[in-house]
Amino acid sequence: MATDNGGRNSDSQIDITERLIQQTAEIERLRAKTSTTLSGTEFITLIFVLPVIISFTVLGIIIVWKATSNPAEVAPHLDIVLVAMGLFSGPVTAFIATLAQRLMADSKSINKEDF
Repeated sequence: MATDNGGRNSDSQIDITERLIQQTAEIERLRAKTSTTLSGTEFITLIFVLPVIISFTVLGIIIVWKATSNPAEVAPHLDIVLVAMGLFSGPVTAFIATLAQRLMADSKSINKEDF
């Protein structure tokens, strides 16, 4: 392009190119920030612990359902059922607490990156 008016065309093209490069870099930074990745250890942990959490939840639902629909049938076996719930509650509570701590740490690190 010819620069008849003191080089304004080439300067504006350079400015637009620099802004485009900055915007592209910002888009890539945001794309990387929003992507979720799991390490191998996290994936294996989810594979092993998720069935325990699901079993705990299903067992709790079944206990409540059976106890409310037919209490006479559940009452003689309630102590065994509560022992089973107690055995499940330890690992489930520990995993959920660890997961909550990790999520809080991740959110704090993301908030620090923003500022």
